[in-house]
Amino acid sequence: MKKEQWVKIDGNVDEAEKARRAALLASKELHEESGMPKEERKNLTEESVPTVRRKRVFEKASIREEEYEKEAEEILGDENSSERALVGLRKENLAEALKKASDIDAERAELLTEKAEIMETISGEPSGSEQEALLEIESDMVTLEKEKQELAASTPEAYYGLRLRELKAYKKSLEKKEMAETPYVKERMEDIASHLRAHKPVFIYGHLGAGKSEIAMHVARKIFGKEPLIISGSKYTTLAELFGHQVLAHDKIDEKAIEEFDRETEEKLQEWKDAHEGASEKETASAHRRIFESRLAGLKGGTISRFFKGPIYRGAEEGRVVIEDEVNAIPHEVLIAQNHILTRKAGDKVNVQQDSGEEIEIKDGFGVIMTGNLNQGEEKYVMRQDMDPAFLSRLYKIEYDYLPQSTDKPLAEAGERDELFHLLIAKMMDRNGNIEAPEDAMQKLWKLAEAARVTQDVFAGKEVSGAHYLKQDGGRSVRYFLKEAVLSPRAINDIIVQWQKEGYQYELDYYLWKEFVSQSTQAGDRAYLYQELKDRYGFFTSQGWNAAPNYGSGGVINSFDIGDVPKNPSRDKKFFGPRDVVDIAYGKGKSPERTKWPKAEGRSESKEKEPKPNEQRRFLEELRQFEQDYTEFSNQFAMVEREVEETTAQQEEPGGKKGGNAKKNPQKTFLGGIFSS
Repeated sequence: MKKEQWVKIDGNVDEAEKARRAALLASKELHEESGMPKEERKNLTEESVPTVRRKRVFEKASIREEEYEKEAEEILGDENSSERALVGLRKENLAEALKKASDIDAERAELLTEKAEIMETISGEPSGSEQEALLEIESDMVTLEKEKQELAASTPEAYYGLRLRELKAYKKSLEKKEMAETPYVKERMEDIASHLRAHKPVFIYGHLGAGKSEIAMHVARKIFGKEPLIISGSKYTTLAELFGHQVLAHDKIDEKAIEEFDRETEEKLQEWKDAHEGASEKETASAHRRIFESRLAGLKGGTISRFFKGPIYRGAEEGRVVIEDEVNAIPHEVLIAQNHILTRKAGDKVNVQQDSGEEIEIKDGFGVIMTGNLNQGEEKYVMRQDMDPAFLSRLYKIEYDYLPQSTDKPLAEAGERDELFHLLIAKMMDRNGNIEAPEDAMQKLWKLAEAARVTQDVFAGKEVSGAHYLKQDGGRSVRYFLKEAVLSPRAINDIIVQWQKEGYQYELDYYLWKEFVSQSTQAGDRAYLYQELKDRYGFFTSQGWNAAPNYGSGGVINSFDIGDVPKNPSRDKKFFGPRDVVDIAYGKGKSPERTKWPKAEGRSESKEKEPKPNEQRRFLEELRQFEQDYTEFSNQFAMVEREVEETTAQQEEPGGKKGGNAKKNPQKTFLGGIFSS
């Protein structure tokens, strides 16, 4: 068979796969509505249809399941068709790619562990041997990354399979409310961890909503394996909140004495307030502390039981990362009190100055991460002070920016660096990589990602061609900087979540206005965002949107109103399969050209020998996750197992039995003979 004929068959298999996936989604709905596996539903008559809460949904799903399954079977033909032979080749390619990718990931994890062990045990300056070992590890990691790129370029199945696995990993993290480890995030995580292991405190700085606190907590949990201790900084943060404070020995003081102590302390504090009207919150807090300590000395001899350690000492003693959030809001005199302990390493001993005589030994895993919004001469963030250069010099400083995203190219040219867009796609797709959404949703999401990155740069004060100007009445353009509204990942998530929860009822523009633009308390921000999103990115241009609202004049915007907000319905839904999703996320036409085709009907040109049993176990779970992508659709057993594994997600049916007729299936699964059932 000629290559041109195989190319056409390849397209047929793609269409069959999409139809089968749509059928599986319908099957999943039917199972959720009725609680019945597919085999039981096949025997239903009009009289035996189960009572379901949403009868109309059940009926629609039944029709969709039947129609899509019929479409897939008609495309694929009989058991000896060329289409089914190609499905077998795809399976082999996918199995090989997943195995190699898992091996590369495992080897990389081992290298990272080895690097961590070396860095944590370096005392002082690294020796020549230690330096050579670290350089060799870095070289090996570069080699592994190159191997992974070559693997993705080896076959279409490798390309789509590995890209889809990446998007699925993002999806899983988002569902668990964890940080999605995009390439940019991974790079920053490893940089932060590397310096913490070198006993260097890290300062992560950046702008509102970039994710500074999130990445600090993620590094502590994911890399160091313990829950971090968190200090929320403010101008009222005291030494006691960092290092600890003294507490009463309740076992030596009766309850009546404590109640009397509390009452009299409050009375003394009120007397002080009456005599110092207009005192600040800080002055009042200081007075309360003085009154408390002076009265404490006379309470039954002033007995104090012990010193309660604060996060800094506890982190050192327990080997945990300490995160000082919004550090540049903390008074300078409090920050510099940490100078000594900041660079201590595991095994060092530190005297607890506030508790004379006690000494603690620092454990592995201790480190300090600080986060903050740097003004350094600007006034964007209130209650933030410029940080002392001498103190800053003790820290490893890393800027954490918003996720990479292009802002000036068409959707067809999306690529690896468009990480913000990838997260939006992951948010939209289901766990199997499918998206069913309005037909223009992908284009609108791309424009949303581009707009988000521009607003992020404008908010950060970066130069963006033409983006810092607001056109007012009379055609005059005035320079404008966003004051509080920025399309951060958190803000975008709120928009998409609401859109999905309402079943994509209205166009995305409605939710963009309702969940984001209208929420700003700054009239200028609302005006600027409306104009930028409308004129540059095409939002708010459909029927009913105000085409020419009042943007103010003379550089002044006292108010901004667009009138009634239109609720235009979304366009018709469209089904996007995993290959469509990957093409959209990373750019169409990026997958490698197929160089091997099945040699004959039902046989592939090359076939790998069966993996060993331990390899079977190792890759079975991951391959089954991808089974929708590369299914043979060749017999009824296969269809049942796909429903059990994909539609019901291996959950037990009521009564403790698995769905379908899995018990009756003595044959190998449809995984093409690679694994046994």
